Amino acid sequence: MFYLSALLFGLAAGATNQGILSLFQQKFTGDGTYYGHTDTGMCQYNPPSLPPAALSPKIKYTVALNKPQFQDSFGCGMCFKVHGSGKGSGNSPITGDFFVFANNLCPECHAGSLDFAVSGDGRWNIEIQAVQCPVGNTKIEYKFQGTNPYYIKLQVRNARIPVTEAEMMQGGHYVSMKHTADGFWELSNGHQVDQTGGVPVKLTAANGDTVTDIIPNLNNNVVLHGKNQVQFKLDPSLPTA
Repeated sequence: MFYLSALLFGLAAGATNQGILSLFQQKFTGDGTYYGHTDTGMCQYNPPSLPPAALSPKIKYTVALNKPQFQDSFGCGMCFKVHGSGKGSGNSPITGDFFVFANNLCPECHAGSLDFAVSGDGRWNIEIQAVQCPVGNTKIEYKFQGTNPYYIKLQVRNARIPVTEAEMMQGGHYVSMKHTADGFWELSNGHQVDQTGGVPVKLTAANGDTVTDIIPNLNNNVVLHGKNQVQFKLDPSLPTA
């Protein structure tokens, strides 16, 4: 049973990686629409704790990503290059090239489409492609929700490339965590996580890059910075902001 579970987990992770990487490797056309100014969303990057990448001067807007490419919230925290032709209908045309940060889900949007978190009017032709987020010198961050030593719900924030596998130290070895629909990682198997000197985690990005870090404690609802101060390497094979 263990080997079957591991095989199924590996197949699911592989499909997720391919789905994420396809957003970097291709350009997609769709509609750009508006849903009004707000910094909150499905991904729960609630102010004042937006990740540094979202606050980069390179990022023009936060957006809601269409449901097919949101990929059950693996799209949370991704960055995209948008090209707007100005063609469409309404009073607020989307024009030019700029970068956006995905912090929400647009349930009714089709693949290639974004809903912009600003006031505007109309439906406009856009082209989108995922890019490595403009994290600069900032590091991966963490935030717990409803967590105790026997139940972990962890948000991994500000990753240059989306995290598609998260593991946490338990009983002296890393245990895989389950990704949740709201973009967190969950561990709930009835065993206590290791906390001596902090909570060790291993994170793997969609391109296979892996980092290990130590989260200092299990404090809930605050942004935490890892002791190892890690970030995924810039991947020369993927576009970047």
